[in-house]
Amino acid sequence: MKKLKNDYIPLMLALFGAAALTLLLYYLLFHFGKLWSGVRALMKVWAPFVVGGVIAYILKPTCNALEEWLTGLLQKRGKSAKAAGGLSIALTLVLALAVIAILLILVVPTLLDSIRSVLRLIPSSVQQFSDWLLLYVGDNETLSNYITQFSDGVSTSLPEWLISTVLPNLETLAGGVSSGVASAVSILSNLFLGIVSAIYILGFRKTFARQAKKLNYSVFGQKWSEIILREFRFADRAFSGFISGRLIDSLIVGILCCVGMLLLRIPYAVLVSVIVGVTNIIPFFGPYIGMIPSFLLILMVSPFKSIIFLVFLLILQQFDGNYLGPRILGNVTGLSSFWVLFAILTFGGLFGFGGLLVGVPVFAVIYDILRQLVNKGVSYHRAKEAGNIPPKK
Repeated sequence: MKKLKNDYIPLMLALFGAAALTLLLYYLLFHFGKLWSGVRALMKVWAPFVVGGVIAYILKPTCNALEEWLTGLLQKRGKSAKAAGGLSIALTLVLALAVIAILLILVVPTLLDSIRSVLRLIPSSVQQFSDWLLLYVGDNETLSNYITQFSDGVSTSLPEWLISTVLPNLETLAGGVSSGVASAVSILSNLFLGIVSAIYILGFRKTFARQAKKLNYSVFGQKWSEIILREFRFADRAFSGFISGRLIDSLIVGILCCVGMLLLRIPYAVLVSVIVGVTNIIPFFGPYIGMIPSFLLILMVSPFKSIIFLVFLLILQQFDGNYLGPRILGNVTGLSSFWVLFAILTFGGLFGFGGLLVGVPVFAVIYDILRQLVNKGVSYHRAKEAGNIPPKK
């Protein structure tokens, strides 16, 4: 009787899964609007847990490393290592908050000053740039007229834009502060609850992993569970290695850019370094996305310095692409440069900026699954052709 029940459990689970998929397909085809509204409402309720999950996933490598170090330290001193888990979570949060505080204290004020300076200098910088171009154009009346029209257009349209667009929007924003307070409170509450959720997720991460593994084995059996777990481990390595590696690499590139610009006395060092560092997170196209507006920004102030900046940034990007990036990232995704470009263009086109950030590790997981399926299929057909697999009766 017990064996009979065990035989019916997989069948019942399969029927339940088929019924659930049928209902999902029906709602996707005929009630997609209602289904999407329900998903959005559910995601709004689960927003703190989603935020907490993202924070916990980003902090997990640091937390694991600290826990391992604290465990070894406590064991060497002959003390119980039970407190290592809680201490590692506390130290991880302190380090994360310290990094955020340092960035806010050191970078944000300088960044705001640079933005204000850029806004004040745009009209005069455009005029100086046009005068510099006119010196090199010489007697070419056609080019001179184009340059003069461009300079006059920017000089007249920029103040009008500030008066007619920016100021009314600021007044509207000031008038709508009361309505914006609720949104700000909602964001802050989700962030606070997300941090609390991240603490619990980090504290119970090993318990959650054991429960997920147990559920996996109970549903799919040992053979398929090992395959699924192996794929999840690969996905974890791809995502954590790629995301943490890109963040560390971009931070180092931003710092090196700022130091180099200060040594070369190139203007707007902090503002440009932030642009270069943030855009460098995007693989392949990121360095060029940050290079173009930074070059134009410096060009308006000093054409000669803009050429120096362009040469310096090209050297920095070569150093990052050929030495720094490979040493930090390695080849965690297992993708060639062609498939990296394919993933960026595909997921960026479909999902925008978010697709640019996570498209490479997502495609790496899909590519690895397909690669294993193809390899298994090839091995099966080779064994069948060699006569090692008996034909089905």
